[in-house]
Amino acid sequence: MPAAQSPGPAVAHLNAAARVALAGQPAEALRLAQAAETQALADGDQPGLATALLLQGRAHMAAQAPLAQTLPPLERAALLYQGLGDLAGEARTVNLQALAHAGGDDLEAALRCHHRGITLRQRLGDKAGEAGLLANIGALLREHGQYAEALKYLLMAQEVAQQAGDARAVAHALAHTGTVLDALDDTPRALEHLLRAQRLAEGVADPALAAAVHTSLGRLLARSGQPAEGQRHLTRALTQARASAQPAVTAQALLGLGLVQQQAGALPGAERVLLEALTLAQRAGRRAAQAEALLALARNHWLQDQGETALRLLDDALALLQPLPPDHLAGRLHELLSAIHEQRGAHAEALYHYKAFHAGQQRLRGQDTQRRARALLARTELDAAQRSAHALADELDAARASGREQQALLDQLAAQSELLRQLAREDGLTGLANRRWLDTQLAHEAERARRYRHPLSVAMIDVDHFKRINDRCSHRVGDEVLRRLAGLLRGACRQVDVVGRYGGEEFVLLLPETPLMAASAVCEKLRQRIAALHVGDLHPDLVQVTASIGLAGAEGAAVQAEALVQAADAQLYRAKAEGRNRVCVDRASG
Repeated sequence: MPAAQSPGPAVAHLNAAARVALAGQPAEALRLAQAAETQALADGDQPGLATALLLQGRAHMAAQAPLAQTLPPLERAALLYQGLGDLAGEARTVNLQALAHAGGDDLEAALRCHHRGITLRQRLGDKAGEAGLLANIGALLREHGQYAEALKYLLMAQEVAQQAGDARAVAHALAHTGTVLDALDDTPRALEHLLRAQRLAEGVADPALAAAVHTSLGRLLARSGQPAEGQRHLTRALTQARASAQPAVTAQALLGLGLVQQQAGALPGAERVLLEALTLAQRAGRRAAQAEALLALARNHWLQDQGETALRLLDDALALLQPLPPDHLAGRLHELLSAIHEQRGAHAEALYHYKAFHAGQQRLRGQDTQRRARALLARTELDAAQRSAHALADELDAARASGREQQALLDQLAAQSELLRQLAREDGLTGLANRRWLDTQLAHEAERARRYRHPLSVAMIDVDHFKRINDRCSHRVGDEVLRRLAGLLRGACRQVDVVGRYGGEEFVLLLPETPLMAASAVCEKLRQRIAALHVGDLHPDLVQVTASIGLAGAEGAAVQAEALVQAADAQLYRAKAEGRNRVCVDRASG
């Protein structure tokens, strides 16, 4: 292995000056780093040369230069560090390569670099660094809509960060996990992870991390019917983001604030904030952030009956996302395009964009993604529950041994146990069965139907134009609509039926021992009762709520849980495509 040389004074001085210039003068930083390279070559100073090349890569990235300019100095730096046996220098360089590839939308190359970086961090024994890279992989996969894979890496990042005892790394992993859970519509667990991240971030001096956590918290709370609390977090996020001097972080905080103002009906103020967010996202070179800002601006214009302007903005946003894989953001763009075209009477265009939106939803939040995500979370929660159970058992043993307040402690533990059982079954907003409990009951009923040769029908119920209710009337009104609909469904069900919230505005009804024809009659009555549901007192613009219902059924050996849900979902899609407020039945399944 070549002996590492100490950087010469001139090279060290130039590299130090380049680091200082990186804060706001990338062109000057590049000039100084190139001068350091020339001097290092003249001096035969390999460590100084590696540093100069690394700084050139950073300067190119700060100036948003093309990959063709950014990568060559980083590749040379990585080879030099490798030859010098400098694992830490190589790890820093590989991390920059990963970030450069990610900025250029090359997911595979970014992941390869991150995995190489993880190997280097492991060789260095740097668990905090390893956790950070695992979290970066999770964040990358989330941005590309691969939620289950993202969750896998983020849960690994949490575990490694906890082993390292690094609060910042744990907070980083928790924050990204919260955003994935939010994207999967698991609001309670998303909020739990983000609040834990917030508590940890308060103890470390990292304004960018704190800003990102408060931004995610603010947006989640605002969407969950707590706009004032959401705005409080977003205002704090903006202060911290500006202190971080990172345009991308500031753009996200501004975007969140603009959306809260839009939700409150303050459209002119929202536009000013969103335009600033767009400018900063452009400066940071973040395509997805630019597209999201354009989407928010388009909705702003649509809410002011400026449909043509909204369409132009949405076209610009779709063009930005063109090189990227389809993701949740593209789905939201298609959803708004569908609503605008439908309002204009352009039904063919509306149907095209609705199909694109629905296909994206199926891909991102379909059965496979949800099942894998739930399995990962279930394993993590089981481990936590086992640790909690051991702690409770120790506490109980201590109470029994001491003889103090035994019954009180037993009662408290019993109450906690019952609460945990209830939380494991119930959706927090509606009180109906949650997604996990629905899946458990569906598997149970399918097994029972096969064993006793009984019929089983499954209905998927989706509130029509629910996004429009949230946008026009507020998320608080939308939540109350869901609660009232849940009460109606609960009251209409038999004791043997199972009704639950599947996610968002979607509900599932399991009808054991019910043939398809009888189930169809039940669903038609439900559709009529939903259309007659009293909601006029919630908002002046809310006259009626309707729902589309997809229904499928099978009997005996033919009953397969996932196939039934997929068939019912396909019929729900048909009901939407054929005009909504109707029941569509999978006759083939019956």
